[in-house]
Amino acid sequence: MNPKTLGYTTMIVSATLMGCVGLFSRNINTSGDVIAFTRMIVGAICILAIMLYQGKAQQIKNVKLTPAVITSGVCLGLCLAAYVSATQYTTLANAVFLIYTGPVFSTILAAIFLKEKISALTASMLTAVFIGCLFIIGIISYQPQTGLTLSLSFSKQNMVGDILGLMSGIGYGLYLFFSRYRTDISSDSRSLFNFSFGAIAIAICFMVNPPSLAAMDSTSWLWLISMGFFIGFGALSLLTIAAKHLKAAELACISYLETVVGAGLGILVFSESLTVLQAIGGILVIGGGMGEIVINIIKKRALAHKPQSHQPHPQP
Repeated sequence: MNPKTLGYTTMIVSATLMGCVGLFSRNINTSGDVIAFTRMIVGAICILAIMLYQGKAQQIKNVKLTPAVITSGVCLGLCLAAYVSATQYTTLANAVFLIYTGPVFSTILAAIFLKEKISALTASMLTAVFIGCLFIIGIISYQPQTGLTLSLSFSKQNMVGDILGLMSGIGYGLYLFFSRYRTDISSDSRSLFNFSFGAIAIAICFMVNPPSLAAMDSTSWLWLISMGFFIGFGALSLLTIAAKHLKAAELACISYLETVVGAGLGILVFSESLTVLQAIGGILVIGGGMGEIVINIIKKRALAHKPQSHQPHPQP
């Protein structure tokens, strides 16, 4: 298997596993923060074991911990806790589409604090994601009697889950933003510290609001451990492999497969439904997230295949 094929294959499997979060969480009789904590811990232990086996203990020791490293891990942990909780209170489609508003928040933060310019294309894509988000959570809705309506309220049925979904999107955006401050750290070390500080952040939340495991039966424990291994360790390990063979733009595009898998499982397994506007909203989120990347890839390929003009040599 050539490196490019390996990269695409591992990234597709990784994104598919990530899209199964809702399937696992709905078969576990405990709160989303417990599920997220388990995923963080299992991921950290597995990655640490692999790094020690590969003789990378010194690499871990050489990483200089800074506020950006700690904060990115904390944001990832809290983001995941909110996302898993959202899958238990709203449709899987809503939860997975809302967490992918994260790049919007990251781009806005980068423009404010890193003084990065937002191009007209980027602005249009961010607008598409924002409008899609309003469609998904029902702030913009449609009724045959009244037509399109704008209401500053969430639907009562999914209100808690949609709010948690938005919080997960904000957390994901903060994670992406703070991760940009320390690009010198290797992917495996970064994953180890992200999982570790994510678990610590959730553990601190446990001190404030202790979780209950009273309803956990043997089936729930099996699903919980399996989720930690397959979605925590498995998906991340495959992502690490893919990152070695694919460009960042290619990784970003394929990662949106997670939204399709998550929404599809909600429809096929849990008989959930999407309104027309919610479906359009999902398309806007995916299109807005991938649009600029795809357009830039097309432009680069067009330039690469454009024949070079040769100036005629002057006659002696």
